[in-house]
Amino acid sequence: MRRLAGLLLSALLVASCAVHGLDFVATSAIQITSPANRASVLLPLQITWTAPSIHSSPDGPYFAVFVDRAPVQPGQSLRALADSSCNSTPGCPDVSYLADRFVYVTDTTSVTVDALPAPIAASRSTIGDLHQATIVLIDGNGRRIGETAYTVEFRAAGDHVGA
Repeated sequence: MRRLAGLLLSALLVASCAVHGLDFVATSAIQITSPANRASVLLPLQITWTAPSIHSSPDGPYFAVFVDRAPVQPGQSLRALADSSCNSTPGCPDVSYLADRFVYVTDTTSVTVDALPAPIAASRSTIGDLHQATIVLIDGNGRRIGETAYTVEFRAAGDHVGA
């Protein structure tokens, strides 16, 4: 009887420690085709990818490309990127507001980046001005879908600094 009670208690403890609601499934739904990882690029830069298993509708999914910044958290809306002025403005954040913050939303498989954020850390200049683009899926309401993200790093050459 003690042994059965011990097994039952162990099962309850293990079940109470389980993590729920996360989706860490390895997937290759998106393949970044350009730029190549760690490539040296000139601006304007076109970031392209393939996504043959993703079929968009008016409700999404859409692609959100974050350049040199962390993407929103899974389930979080792009509204989390808005400041108080934007939050009090109907229709904000819009595509232009987000692009000014190096976030590009599209229903196609490419974005053109005309400028890159200015380096904020002294260490960036020591590694050859390395930049990063991260692609995530969002729904029609601008909320991130799942935990999966696709990233490419690249080095910028020439005059490229943004605002």
